[in-house]
Amino acid sequence: RYKIGVQVIDADQNVRDEVEIRRRQIAARAATLVETGDVVLVDGGPIAGYLAEELKQKKEITVITNSITVLNILNHTLGITLISTGGTLRYSSQVMVGPTAEGALKELRADKLFLMVSGISLDFGLSHQPISEITIKQAMIRSTHEVILLADHTSFGEETGIQVAPLSVVNRLITDDALPPSIRLNISKAGIQIMIV
Repeated sequence: RYKIGVQVIDADQNVRDEVEIRRRQIAARAATLVETGDVVLVDGGPIAGYLAEELKQKKEITVITNSITVLNILNHTLGITLISTGGTLRYSSQVMVGPTAEGALKELRADKLFLMVSGISLDFGLSHQPISEITIKQAMIRSTHEVILLADHTSFGEETGIQVAPLSVVNRLITDDALPPSIRLNISKAGIQIMIV
């Protein structure tokens, strides 16, 4: 009668959609750091698939990964040498873990690691859940020259599961502009280069 329309908005879905957009932007920025001839390690995580899509545009790079998602996306991509760590598959997260994967990383060296964790705090450092993925992340850190942490703002202030490593192992952080300035300042003080998307 009054020509008033009602629209029901799922606020939780809107937030999830916004986070996914930010993760895509983080992945796109991360891909700009990959240069011809680079050997890169790509960890499994929520941003890994988006990063793999971006890396399809690169030529003459080597990608080492424990992520089934990354392997599937980059499979048959010309110009990319693809190396799997092998290991035992965790079906829930689609990553390979265990002694086989960790042993493979002892024999490999990467220029850059794109690391993803579920929790980041100044005191506890980098933490992750589930516990079975901790040691493979630690092995990846030991196998690279540069650690680039990919994390949207929702991971900060969280301390989940077990510590992967102190924050000091990170060389660069790529995150979104929803990360509060106070946290950015404290991370910068720790000597980590921050790249905001």
